[in-house]
Amino acid sequence: MTPLEKAARLLLEEAKKGSRLLLVSHQQADPDGVGSAVVLSEILEKLGAKTEVVVPEGMNKLAQLLLERCGREVSTSPHLQADLVVMVDASSFAHLGKVGEEVRGKPVLLIDHHLEVEGMKEEVEVAWVNEQATSSAEMVLHLLREMGEKPSEQQANLLLAGILTDTAGLKLARNSTLEAVCELIKCGADYRQLLETLKLPEDRSRRMAMLKAAQRMEVRSMGERLVVFSELSTFEADAASTLLKLGADLSFVGSEEKGEFRISGRATPELCEGTHLHLGSLMQEVGRFFGGSGGGHPGAASATGKGTLKEVKKFILDHLEKLLCRG
Repeated sequence: MTPLEKAARLLLEEAKKGSRLLLVSHQQADPDGVGSAVVLSEILEKLGAKTEVVVPEGMNKLAQLLLERCGREVSTSPHLQADLVVMVDASSFAHLGKVGEEVRGKPVLLIDHHLEVEGMKEEVEVAWVNEQATSSAEMVLHLLREMGEKPSEQQANLLLAGILTDTAGLKLARNSTLEAVCELIKCGADYRQLLETLKLPEDRSRRMAMLKAAQRMEVRSMGERLVVFSELSTFEADAASTLLKLGADLSFVGSEEKGEFRISGRATPELCEGTHLHLGSLMQEVGRFFGGSGGGHPGAASATGKGTLKEVKKFILDHLEKLLCRG
């Protein structure tokens, strides 16, 4: 039996029993994590389960906007005494913040498309991890199909929003992603309307942050590649993406407060393909070394831990040196 089949069977059995299911995504969840968890929750409720969706420490602004326009609500801490925890778009308990410690040891179903975290499969009931999927929303669509269900029009919109945001508006889509998009459109999703829905209002503080990131950036030449580092207190992921648009091959933007850091990295597809760099793997090492957590995709990842950005930068540069400067 495949992991997908195991996941579908487990959820169908628990829903039939009327079990209490806690669906939880990562800290500061994005539209992919939130939308996937909400849709799966609603389908399981329809099948007989009692569910609650939790996003530890809230959501990012885009996810908030999406839920407001879809008329959905989620919790930031669990109130349900769960029989089964369903982790969606989160690859480890560390990505759930304090909620991770609360649910550790309970029966867990893991559904994720990020780089697999070593040891997680041994800690959960069922793990369905598919790094080839470009979003958790795409995986949830396959899961619903396996369960004999299909999303409603609004649910299809929520899943399509997850796909669009995690693929940078389909720029990172695979053929399987486009097939999922077509299926969701057949279910009633409105592609053009979603593009408008997912436009954040012009944010002056974000614009200022992007300019500060550019002003503060330090450029390193590693072989033929340009690697840049910068520092901000907010919008680190957005700034890392912006620095790629300015010409960097690889960018890292971090923040530091009270002895703890968080850092986001972005890499061009050309660099990842040409060097076999996997930022998710690198950020896992960063999180592990500095007593925190990390992970992500080949070209987009993040990490948190205890230490200074200066120490983190040295750690990253030491690892990149061998990869980008060999030969």
